[in-house]
Amino acid sequence: MYKIICMSFDGDYQTEKPEFETINEAWEYSNDLGSKWYFYPFHFVTSVSGKTIRDTFDFLEGLNGLRVKTVSKIFRKHSEEPGTEGMDCDAFLLSM
Repeated sequence: MYKIICMSFDGDYQTEKPEFETINEAWEYSNDLGSKWYFYPFHFVTSVSGKTIRDTFDFLEGLNGLRVKTVSKIFRKHSEEPGTEGMDCDAFLLSM
């Protein structure tokens, strides 16, 4: 079983309520979230406990297996670095 979390640039995140049988089902749900992409544009598939990253999108594969709290701290720290303010999602990811 898996869950989806949606993370903001500063590491704040929301856990989506449904649970999924497969990682692919979780990504299909993520693709249909709509407006949450604006405030929480970075989505991750987690373990059913919501504590461990199980799958990521391109450029962030190195985060697989890390704890959600660790990834949240990485995002927060990176968002506080000079030059990251006002970046779009792609630029932010590439600068990580």
